[in-house]
Amino acid sequence: MKKTVSVLLCLILLLTSGCTGGKAPGGPSLNRYQAEFLSLFDTVTVIVGYSDSEESFKALAEKTRSLLEEYHKLYDIYNTYEGINNIKTINDNAGIAPVEVDRRIIDLLKLAKQQYAATGGAVNVAFGAVLKIWHDYRTAGLDDPESAQLPPMELLAEASQHTNIEDMIIDEAACTVYLKDPAMSLDVGAVAK
Repeated sequence: MKKTVSVLLCLILLLTSGCTGGKAPGGPSLNRYQAEFLSLFDTVTVIVGYSDSEESFKALAEKTRSLLEEYHKLYDIYNTYEGINNIKTINDNAGIAPVEVDRRIIDLLKLAKQQYAATGGAVNVAFGAVLKIWHDYRTAGLDDPESAQLPPMELLAEASQHTNIEDMIIDEAACTVYLKDPAMSLDVGAVAK
């Protein structure tokens, strides 16, 4: 997935810069530049592009990073951000109330439902309850490797009872998302990245 993000960003930058391999027709020679950061999506992001100056590349790379940061905040399941209803907000309101969200979340969740259908359920953003258990056990194992252990199967089996994607109610007109099952949670990492 990390490689895919890097390759896609590289292609976007190449296409939007009008690069033709180092020299724009009738224009200045273009140089290759690279920017890298780890702060978004828990993934190393590498932006590679061609520009006539380092300053113009840095400006474009910063625009790209800023746009990715917006998406990171919208799709985050761990943190809240002032003035933003994100995936964590939806999860926190499971079984309580619909949450009004940015249209980009609606679009992502609609895509996620399509991916669920296309993969026969193999891609399921409603699997958050199960993934949270794995995350918690992994984090505990990293903090204390001597005591690392796998989650108990019965705990995972119980959480798997709360992964019905049909319990994710999307109201496009109101731009809301509601999780009917109070024990359900979303994890959109597989689709969002």
